[in-house]
Amino acid sequence: MGRGEDRISILPNEILQFILCLVPLKYAIRTSTLSKRWRHLWQYNLISSTSLQFGEDFSCNQSPMQFAATLDRYLQLHEKRNLDKFGILLSPFDILFPNFENWVATVLAKGVKELEIDLSQGVLNSYRAYYMDDKMPFVISNSLFRCNFLTHLSLSRCNFSDSSDFTNFVGLRSLYLDNVDLVDEMLTTMLENCVSLECICLKRCENLEVVKFVGDKLKLKKLAIVDCRGVSDMEISAPELQSFLYHGWISFSTAFGNVSKVTDAYLCSDELEEEYEEVFFRILSDFSHVKVLTICSVALMNIVIEEQELNEPGLPLELQNLQEFQLIMDSISEEHLYCVFSFFRLCPSPYLEKLFIQLPSNFYQQKDISDLVTAEQNTPNIVFRNLRWIKITNFEGTPLELKLVKFFLEKAIVLQSIFIVLNQCDISSNSLFVRIIEGQLSVIPKASKDANIVMCGPFDHDCMINPTHTTIYHQEQYRKGTTEQYDHATIRVENIPLDQDFL
Repeated sequence: MGRGEDRISILPNEILQFILCLVPLKYAIRTSTLSKRWRHLWQYNLISSTSLQFGEDFSCNQSPMQFAATLDRYLQLHEKRNLDKFGILLSPFDILFPNFENWVATVLAKGVKELEIDLSQGVLNSYRAYYMDDKMPFVISNSLFRCNFLTHLSLSRCNFSDSSDFTNFVGLRSLYLDNVDLVDEMLTTMLENCVSLECICLKRCENLEVVKFVGDKLKLKKLAIVDCRGVSDMEISAPELQSFLYHGWISFSTAFGNVSKVTDAYLCSDELEEEYEEVFFRILSDFSHVKVLTICSVALMNIVIEEQELNEPGLPLELQNLQEFQLIMDSISEEHLYCVFSFFRLCPSPYLEKLFIQLPSNFYQQKDISDLVTAEQNTPNIVFRNLRWIKITNFEGTPLELKLVKFFLEKAIVLQSIFIVLNQCDISSNSLFVRIIEGQLSVIPKASKDANIVMCGPFDHDCMINPTHTTIYHQEQYRKGTTEQYDHATIRVENIPLDQDFL
C-alpha cells in the first residue's frame, strides 16, 4: 500500500463501529465528514450504548428548543433498546416541562435502572440556600412511581407531587435529592417503602425539620446531609452505616445511637450558634471510633472553647482508630494555629498516618476569632509516631503557614513526605517565588531524617495523594459534577449541533 492510502476505511463496518464505540460521541460524530461511507457509522456508538448522559457540554450554547430537538432525535435513534442509565443536566426552562415528562416516560419504557435529573444550573444566593432566577422546579410525574426497577434516583431542583407513592421503590439502593421540597412525613414514607436503600444524600432540602434514620432493619451504609438549614432535630441509629457526612449549621439537638460501623465521618459547619456549642463535641464523641475524619476550623475552635471556658470533662478525647485526618481551614491566624496544635493535644490520635490540611484560598476572607480563643505562645509537647504523609494545599508561604509546616516537621518522627501544594499553577524550578519558599522550608529542622518536602502545583501528578473526602462543601460555590469517564457502554453526550446530513 502507498503511504497516502486510507487503511482504516478498508476495515469492515463491524470493526469500525467497535472502534467508534471506544471514543466520546462528539468525536465519533466528526468522523461522519470523512466520506459517505463514514456518514452514519457513528450512530452505532449511540444506539449500542446502555448509558446516556446529557451533561453540561450538551446543554450549553443551545436554546431550549434546540436542546429539546437534539435530545428527542438522539432518543429516537436509540429506538427501543434498553437503557441502564439516563442522566440530564439543564437549566429549568418551564417551556420544556412537557418534554421532560416525555423523556422520563421514554427512558422508563426502556427499563432504565439509574435516573438522574439535574436542573441545578442557576444563580444561587451567597448562602447557597435558594435560587435567584425565579424559575419553577420540575414536578416529577406519577409515571415515575409506577416503576419498580429503579436502583438509583438523583433529583436536583425537582419536586415530588402530593400524591407521590413510593411503594414500588423496593429495589432503590441510592437516593440523591438536592433542593427538593422534602418534608418530614415524606422522608418517613420513603424510608418505610424504600427498604433496600444503602446510600442517601440530602442537600439543600430547606423544609426538612426532623432527620430520623432509626431502625435495626435499615440497610443504610452511606448518609450525607448538606445545608439542610431547617433541621431542628437529628436522630440516627443505623447498624450498617459506614459513612456519615454532615455539612451545615449546627443549631439542633442530636441523638446518635448505633453508629458503631461508621469508619469515615465528615463533620463541618459554616457557623455554630452559641447555645449549641456543646453539640459538636458530643457529635465528635459519638464518632470518635472512625478511621477517617474531616472537620473544619469551626470545629477546632469549638473544641478549644470547650476546654478554655467550659472545662469539658470528656477531654482529652482519644481518637484511637484515626488513620486519616483532613482539616478544612477558612482562616489562618495565631488563634487558628493554636486551635490546630491544641486539637492534637485534646484529641490524641496515636495511629494517625495521613494528614490533609486545606488552607483558605482567599486571604481577604479571614475570620477574627481573637475574642473567642486565647492563643498561647508555646506549642504542645506532641509526638506523631505513625504520621507518614502530609499534604497542605493553597500554600502561599506566609509566616503563619511556615509555622504550621515547622510544627509537623518537628513532631513527626517517621514522616516520609510532606506535599506543599502552592496556590498557583506555575511552579517551574526557575520561579523566584518557588526558590524562596524552598529556601525557607529547607532550614526547618526535621524529626525524621527520611522526610521529603515535595512542592507542586494543584494539578501536578507529584501531589496525587488525596483524602477520602475529596468534595469540600465549604465556603466556595459547589454543585454536583458530571462524569468525565468514557467506556464502550457509557456515553456522555456533548453539545453537537443537530445536522440532518449527519443523522
